[in-house]
Amino acid sequence: MVERTFLNAMVSLLAASLSPAPATLGIAEPAVVGDLPAVVLSLSRLKRQPSGLGERSQLITDGALPWSATIELGNPVLPEEPTFSLLSPDRRELILPHGGLVRADGSKGPLNAGSFSMTVAGQVRTLVEGPPGPSEVNCDPLVGRLIFGAPLPPVGKVVVNYILGQWEQRVARLEGTLRIRVLAATAAAAETLSDSVIAEMSNGGQAGLERIVLTELESIGPPDAALDNARSRALAFEFEYEAVINRPESSGGIIQRIPVTALLGSGA
Repeated sequence: MVERTFLNAMVSLLAASLSPAPATLGIAEPAVVGDLPAVVLSLSRLKRQPSGLGERSQLITDGALPWSATIELGNPVLPEEPTFSLLSPDRRELILPHGGLVRADGSKGPLNAGSFSMTVAGQVRTLVEGPPGPSEVNCDPLVGRLIFGAPLPPVGKVVVNYILGQWEQRVARLEGTLRIRVLAATAAAAETLSDSVIAEMSNGGQAGLERIVLTELESIGPPDAALDNARSRALAFEFEYEAVINRPESSGGIIQRIPVTALLGSGA
């Protein structure tokens, strides 16, 4: 969702720019003194533009989108299709959640190490073009089918990194209030940290961030006995953000059989 995308972008912005880096940075409040200094982000007064005004989507058919899939061998199904097994009965063929795999440059053809990698229960499986050996795998990129030289184990995780040549790209707009709470061991440290956060947020430079303005700057609060008398200060920023969200729902995926009943009437 766009709210999570925005929060992740703001966390990344502060993580790359605050120096020295806080011990805790994210959406979780500090629980122990070791979590200080901390910067905690939250959202309020959110507003999404109605569909058709601030949100639009398009099908990208010529590109390269890195993606990763994790499949539990003990239950090799998709969450949205729990009755469809991705693993063949002999456990030597595995269907990826998406088809239409391409090379790193977006070109089609046999994949290579730069466009595909995978592990089975933490062990690397080597990609080959011909029949696979016991620790190897062959990939049909068009449909996303993996063929193994030996049956997969009954449990463990299969982690596959691949690149899609077709996906859905959605653009969504969000506006509201970003609240940031800084906590530090002393009032002076809390003031310094809050000043640094204001300076970095005011610099902007984050992709998709069209406007951000400081609207609230509270005083430094009293000592917090639960955190060894730590001090905190709250900030608020009004923002407008446009997120580009790539989703591979349209990239191929599992094609299921749909039963069709035809009713043929007799001719006159």
